[in-house]
Amino acid sequence: MSRRISQTTLAVGSGKGGVGKSTVAVNLAVALAAEGREVGLLDADIYGPSIPIMMGLRRLSPRIEKDSSGTERVIPFSKFGVKVISIGFFMEEARSVTWRGPMLHGALQKMICDVQWGDLDFLIIDLPPGTGDALISLSQQLALDGAVVVTTPQTVAMLDAIKAINAFEQLDIPLTGVVENMAGFKPPGSDEVYALFGEGKAHELAQRFDTKVLGSIPFNPAIGVGGDEGLPIAFHESEDMAGEPLHNIAQTLLAQQRKRAAALLTCPST
Repeated sequence: MSRRISQTTLAVGSGKGGVGKSTVAVNLAVALAAEGREVGLLDADIYGPSIPIMMGLRRLSPRIEKDSSGTERVIPFSKFGVKVISIGFFMEEARSVTWRGPMLHGALQKMICDVQWGDLDFLIIDLPPGTGDALISLSQQLALDGAVVVTTPQTVAMLDAIKAINAFEQLDIPLTGVVENMAGFKPPGSDEVYALFGEGKAHELAQRFDTKVLGSIPFNPAIGVGGDEGLPIAFHESEDMAGEPLHNIAQTLLAQQRKRAAALLTCPST
């Protein structure tokens, strides 16, 4: 039976690697925390966990404590206002993982059930790229309120994003919206925007699936540098306001959460 550990649990996925899925997940979590929300970040990318690096928690292991019943609980790291757990905390950084089926399911279950998450407003889950076993396992263990699909403006990225959206639909996970990453590049001192990876595909994707583009994130080297240095751009704002699009997306998600909560509280007229 699926479990609920937050008011809103959102899976961040993509049909392919290299589109900035983990970068979006990290910065959305940080941006939501900056709005005063209690936020958890679960790195479920079993095959390539990058959250420890992006959150500045590289080569660390969380401590384990016993609760009042004597059960061992993993204490998540807390940084930038976000509670963080990753499979990367429990394995060597350069080690490859070839888990499938029961082993993968068990690892995800431990990160969900054995972690002292506390009361969360949002749980952001960074999925592995593609549509494999991890998504199926998570959908069985967690009550997922929605999925955010990250894509770039490239045709090939959009086609792979379609596969991810179809997988969410098959698992009855609502599509929250699409985030367009690397949407364009504006050189310093110039007003001209260069569409390095094409343009318009995210809106085409949203229209096809009757959803919305939650936001477009321009290509900006500062975002990648922040991830490599463990300083998310949504927390450490750069001079060119590179993190602003991510804060705008967080505001959109908050508005959706409020709307959803209001709908649940509405009583039928008599």
